[in-house]
Amino acid sequence: MISRIKAQLMGKGVRGRALRGTLSSVLLASGSHVVRFASNLVLTRLLFPEAFGLMALVQVIVMGLEMLSTFGLRIAVMQNARGDEPDFLNTAWTLQVIRGILLWLLVCSLSPSFANFYDQPILAQILPVASFTLVIRGFFPTKILSVQRKLQLGRYSMLTLVSQVINVVILSLLAYWLGTVWALVIGGLISPAIALVLFSLYLPGIRNRFRLEGAAMRDMLHLGKYLFISTIATYVITQSDRAVLGLFIPIDLLGIYGIAFALATLPAMLATTVAKSVVFPLYRMRHPADDPRNQAKIFRTRRMVASAATALSCGMAYCGPWIMDLLYDDRYSLAGPIAVLLCVANVPLIVLNGAMNAALSKGDSLRFMLMNVATAICQLGLIYIAVQGFGIAGAALAIGLAPLLTYPLLVVFLRHYNNWDPVGELGLMGLGFLITGGAVWLHWDRILLLMT
Repeated sequence: MISRIKAQLMGKGVRGRALRGTLSSVLLASGSHVVRFASNLVLTRLLFPEAFGLMALVQVIVMGLEMLSTFGLRIAVMQNARGDEPDFLNTAWTLQVIRGILLWLLVCSLSPSFANFYDQPILAQILPVASFTLVIRGFFPTKILSVQRKLQLGRYSMLTLVSQVINVVILSLLAYWLGTVWALVIGGLISPAIALVLFSLYLPGIRNRFRLEGAAMRDMLHLGKYLFISTIATYVITQSDRAVLGLFIPIDLLGIYGIAFALATLPAMLATTVAKSVVFPLYRMRHPADDPRNQAKIFRTRRMVASAATALSCGMAYCGPWIMDLLYDDRYSLAGPIAVLLCVANVPLIVLNGAMNAALSKGDSLRFMLMNVATAICQLGLIYIAVQGFGIAGAALAIGLAPLLTYPLLVVFLRHYNNWDPVGELGLMGLGFLITGGAVWLHWDRILLLMT
């Protein structure tokens, strides 16, 4: 058995690369969350909840502007037949650099407005510094995209973890020395800077140079015209809870929500990492619409990823409050019941994660966009209503309800690409809700505190 598994992992075909890519992605996602969790344990003892609340708002703003300006560079490199050509890669890199600089200048100019909107004057000082990470990430080499395209993820995962470990050490020292939100701001710049150096020096691939090729730009913009709208919708889906909560709850409570979010979404982030790094390239290589035999392989991969992540989320739902009580002080006591509700909400997100890659891998950014927009509109409306009626509890549950309401539309699109898996999707969602529902019953007395 061991020799068979080893032979499959060492295989040179698509299966071998997929298995190695999955293993690397899982190790990266798990290691990253372990590092982030350890960092949170240290930082929550050195800083106050308000600091994490402010950084949650910074993330909402910076990520929002970054996603609003996307034109699908990563997807273009992954999906396009020219994705390995130097001219194509250099054009993508040049556009990425220009975009990062322009975004940083935009954040600087809008910082006072955001400070007034959230009634947090310090944001006017924090945002220009924190958003410089957009410039740093703009210079990330296309070597990252090349290794992901070829499912050669081992070295990339190792370098990413090394940069994160170094950053945690530096960030902890900054928090001890400064004791304010500025430790998180400065630390947020150090991490991508370290990663930039490591990726540039140690990943295989071309050395990027400034280049703007007309044909490459046309291909990227053609794919990106719908991805632009889709990414706006993705931003709403991933950030609307904190954006809306920031208007209705105190900044320290928003920080506590962020701590719970980091723990509860670990399984969903794991599924997203594998879907992005492994499942998407598999669709490009073995699409179910090209050959019916590919469907079973894709379904098996999706079910494996979703089952593992769902099991982890269910365990987190039961143990989350006890973990929070054990590792954090009384200031963060509400993080436990918040984590339970987020684990319930994440069940459909985990199970359906990456399903629409079947469309995107075929260059169908229109259906991908329509699916994201429908989910975003539904979720934003639900969150705005639910937060006013049930506070944090309403925001958490709205996240899980939105993908259920838009599931019929998803089925229509998946059937078009021979990618609908009713047994796997409905079965796993039903089982996930049943098990996490038991966690809600177990911790109901503490969940009620969120509604008072």
